Amino acid sequence: MDGVCVTAEVDGRAPGPAAVRARLGTALAAAFGAASRFGGRPVHEAASGPADGAAAHGVHLLLPGGADSAAVLPRLLREVRAALDEANRGRGPGVRLRLALARGLVLPPGIAGHAVAECLRLLDSEAVGAAADGVPATDLTVVASDSFFQNVVVGGLLEHRPEDYRPVRLGRGAPSVAWLHAPGRGAAAASGPSRPPARELAARAGLLLGRGEYRQAILDLEEALRLLPGADGPDAEESLLRLGDCHRRLGDVEAAAQTWTFLLARRPLCAAACQRLGRLELERRRTHRALVYLTEGLRLVRARPEPSAKAARLTCALLLDLSCVRSALGDPAVADAFLNEAAEADPRSVLPLVSLAFRAARRRDLQTARRLLGTALIRVSGEDRKDFLREVCTGAASWEGGDVIIKVLQENGLDPTASPWTTHAPRPPPA
Repeated sequence: MDGVCVTAEVDGRAPGPAAVRARLGTALAAAFGAASRFGGRPVHEAASGPADGAAAHGVHLLLPGGADSAAVLPRLLREVRAALDEANRGRGPGVRLRLALARGLVLPPGIAGHAVAECLRLLDSEAVGAAADGVPATDLTVVASDSFFQNVVVGGLLEHRPEDYRPVRLGRGAPSVAWLHAPGRGAAAASGPSRPPARELAARAGLLLGRGEYRQAILDLEEALRLLPGADGPDAEESLLRLGDCHRRLGDVEAAAQTWTFLLARRPLCAAACQRLGRLELERRRTHRALVYLTEGLRLVRARPEPSAKAARLTCALLLDLSCVRSALGDPAVADAFLNEAAEADPRSVLPLVSLAFRAARRRDLQTARRLLGTALIRVSGEDRKDFLREVCTGAASWEGGDVIIKVLQENGLDPTASPWTTHAPRPPPA
């Protein structure tokens, strides 16, 4: 049965005196036992001795799906806070307590379900421990799984504000994330300097992305996502798209793929995520997977009731990538048809011209490549030429016909080697 697990455990890096642990263990056992009256089931793991108490090796509260989490959890967290305050009262060193919260399969006592395993994974995580050590002057840290945070904290079932939690990346990419909170920090944080709102951070990240400052953009985007109420809104969609772009341009292909997959799981109608994942699979030479993503993205964007300039650009990009896929699959007639459709979808785009120029370059047709690229450059303003070089030239020297493209650009006074985008995996030519 799907439910909730709450696990309390003394932080081994600040265990405090045995007498304090014993007092705390007794108080926690009472608090968890009282919570069971509301539908929970307390489970105490074996401790190493009477002096350690129930909290030494962990105490769990399992809430089956039918339990009233809104009634149990806020009360339990208040009682845990009170028990810790009472145990640490005095001048000596105190105990640090960690509380893990997770959603998942809840099984009968003696069988470790997914929720219990997730709580233990969070408590054992080095990343969580390091993040908790970075919170000064706190004796209680709460770490929530991503599923618990999105469904319970954001849903308002706890007396915590979502913005008081901060993400902790457990692995590479967005899906492997936990959320850390130190109860009692709210007032102190409120008295400090105000933080920019999520939209302002996302807008600033967009500027940083355009300047090639990808690592700083990642920090702003992660902070913006933390401030947003959930990952399934339009603001989160744009931030996650940009976050994946940053990872991609830093060469972390796996993090980019995980970020966009995470987005698509929460926003299944996001055609832009399909396009990015399709392009990524094309670069990895997983042609059939790329075809699935790109075809679905094209279906989604064409199903939109009102066409727009943004939709036209996305349609053009999807059709160009589909042309690449069909060319790789040995179907040149369909590839040409997609290329012609791309030119019609966004007549102002220079990318179809670039694709045709690359085809001419592969044939060693310098005159045609020069004419097509020259036409493309006429359409590109001075401000956009940096982006044009980034899109066209990254990795061009390693492609068939790339030397012809570089020669034509140099004839037009452009330096293809000055592109600010560095990547560890060269992109394939546009068609």
